[in-house]
Amino acid sequence: MTKKIKKNYKIETLTSHSGLSPDDNYGIVNPPVYHASTILSPTMKDYKTKKNKKYTYGRNGTPTTDSLEYAIAKIYDAKGAVLAPSGMGAISNSLMAVLKSNDHALFPDCVYGSARRFVIEEFPRLNIQFDFYNQRDLNDIKKKIRKNTKVLYIESPGTYTFEIIDIKKVVKIAKDKKIVTIIDNTWGTALYFNAIKFGIDIVCEAITKYIGGHSDVMLGVSISNKKYLSSIKRWRLNSGQSVGPDDVFLALRGLRTLPLRLEKSYKNSKKIASFFSSLKEVKNVFHPALNNHPDHKLWKRDFSGASGIFGIEFQKNISEQAVEYFADCCILFGKGASWGGFESLMTMMDLEPNRSLKNSYLPDGPYLRIYVGLENIEDLINDIENAINKMRKKYRI
Repeated sequence: MTKKIKKNYKIETLTSHSGLSPDDNYGIVNPPVYHASTILSPTMKDYKTKKNKKYTYGRNGTPTTDSLEYAIAKIYDAKGAVLAPSGMGAISNSLMAVLKSNDHALFPDCVYGSARRFVIEEFPRLNIQFDFYNQRDLNDIKKKIRKNTKVLYIESPGTYTFEIIDIKKVVKIAKDKKIVTIIDNTWGTALYFNAIKFGIDIVCEAITKYIGGHSDVMLGVSISNKKYLSSIKRWRLNSGQSVGPDDVFLALRGLRTLPLRLEKSYKNSKKIASFFSSLKEVKNVFHPALNNHPDHKLWKRDFSGASGIFGIEFQKNISEQAVEYFADCCILFGKGASWGGFESLMTMMDLEPNRSLKNSYLPDGPYLRIYVGLENIEDLINDIENAINKMRKKYRI
């Protein structure tokens, strides 16, 4: 029996206690890891009727997966959650659970690159129509809604350039037209932006990022209230997806320290973003928590904190080779994809292939996506400062 958790507990308490059932496990705090494919029945009759049988086959769920799904649903105050093998798996599960042939869907032009690829490559052969909209232009959304529009997909902030959308107005537009809203909420998480409480129908999150928190887990999750849960579960079942029990165990462990890690990453990133803003080589810093971000007021209204990931645009006269050299001179910032782990990262981005609209923002100079982890802030700033000075000296800036 899962431990009863009061509804009025704060989210830091929920992340520590949700999904635990020590009374069922000899007093052991953490849920056991069930490695299972075959699950036996006591008699053939029980097998045929599945009488009193919650678990029937490993792919369909175990007490281990139930613990994580329950815990994540609890921190969102939602009816339920459905695990997927990756964040992108959660996105595709959510979309395919709702859309069918001849439906139409809207996506922000700043959508996550893998989601864009899925839409562009798979929707045409499924006879699903789609358009991209400008995240900062609500009239663009209204103009592109059709009679057959079934899904309005949201990211806030947007991938790479970190635009914040007016969620309250977008949800109202969708509800007035009876359109399903789906959001990728990996950046804010339930701690800093509970999308369910804003009226979003389906929330997707990459557990790979902050919940996992250690760069060693691939998992995703879809969170929803009762209306869409069964459809998401059905699609996951029919598409043959399952998640590894060891990854689930690691995600449960990561969940317990999520508030501490997220707060540290947020505070570190804000200081690093401010430091980059002071550099003459940097034209723009795209971090919603900074006062000069164009959507700062919206972020402040709707979010209670920020992620550790943001973008910086270098001045046009700074070459890509110089920025690559700068990144290579940073010792503490790994060069690689993903984010949400304990270690800081830098990734050089080419945004043009990930934009379809002429009025979407594209940087003039080289662009770096920065993720700030849990290292000492002075060490991180010194690392960047030393790398900048080496770049200036080598390229005579």
